[in-house]
Amino acid sequence: MALREINLIPAETLHLRLLIRHIMLWTGCLFVSLALIFGIYQHQLQVVLKHYRPKTTFTDMHSRLGATLSEIKVTQQELEQLSYQDAFLKTLNTSQPFSEVLLKLASIINSRTWLTRFVINGSSENELVSAGIRLHGYSLSNEDVGHFLTRLSEESMFNNVVLRYAREAQINPSPQDSKYQIKVIQFQIDCETPRFKGI
Repeated sequence: MALREINLIPAETLHLRLLIRHIMLWTGCLFVSLALIFGIYQHQLQVVLKHYRPKTTFTDMHSRLGATLSEIKVTQQELEQLSYQDAFLKTLNTSQPFSEVLLKLASIINSRTWLTRFVINGSSENELVSAGIRLHGYSLSNEDVGHFLTRLSEESMFNNVVLRYAREAQINPSPQDSKYQIKVIQFQIDCETPRFKGI
């Protein structure tokens, strides 16, 4: 006699259980897949993209750009100062010695004219090219002053020769004889000469 299994549970119930098992299985697989995808996304967001993302914000970049522009301006000013110094050194190397200017003045001045003050300044428009000279002195007559002024103007070493004033004055010819005074012409002459060494 053969034994047969008889299932007393209705087929619809068994089919429903099987369906529920399949749904739960696939739902679990779906949740695992979503969790895996979310984990990969978080890894990309927190590690990979953070590595390639710029470390500074737009405000930081703007402030750094301003600092860089300031450094460029400072560097330009330093370069201009260095070029100015270089031009000054080149001018000093090519300029004439101071003794030549004094020798030229000594050859121009006449015996009836003498200097009491000789002032050199750098107040001319271009200090690298020329130096201002101011001559103070006396002469025995206006003609002697005119003769000295003419010879000074004709000399190529001196430029822009200007007679500032020429007026009568009285001086003592010697410190021992303070009672005796002579009439002279007191003058001031301004001129320029090429920049020379030592100034």
